[in-house]
Amino acid sequence: MKTKPKLVTCALIFFVGGFLNLFFSTALHGLLSHKITKLSFPPLIQCLSSLVSSRQHFLLFLCIQGFFLLLAVLFFTTNLYPYKSDLVKITPEIQTPKAVGQYQHGSARWLTEEEQDRTFNSYVIDPNDKLIKSLIDSGYKGIDFIKKENNC
Repeated sequence: MKTKPKLVTCALIFFVGGFLNLFFSTALHGLLSHKITKLSFPPLIQCLSSLVSSRQHFLLFLCIQGFFLLLAVLFFTTNLYPYKSDLVKITPEIQTPKAVGQYQHGSARWLTEEEQDRTFNSYVIDPNDKLIKSLIDSGYKGIDFIKKENNC
């Protein structure tokens, strides 16, 4: 996942968590301070007034909001998808992973066209050369199945 969508998701986790936290912390504060006897979610005005007037409620709200902040940070730092690296196209049908990182697991990679020309020598064989023609002809001696295919 790219950084911008992750940041948007983290902000969504934090702010939606804060909105839910407002109701949950008010209900929990009411239960813990014996102001209410049943767990119920109070109206928004009561939640805000309790949050502003009570230091204990405010600290409870901050603790739970810290949990949502931690959840957002963990979401941002973890990768939810399997690792995918960029691919190098070798042929139209073959692609291999691009070399990345600090080469902890080796530094093997495919040579570029320029590096191939510098690294490997190549020779062009002239099929009209007398020696090459004689080698090709001698290679066909004793191979009956090729003669049968050529005669068809």
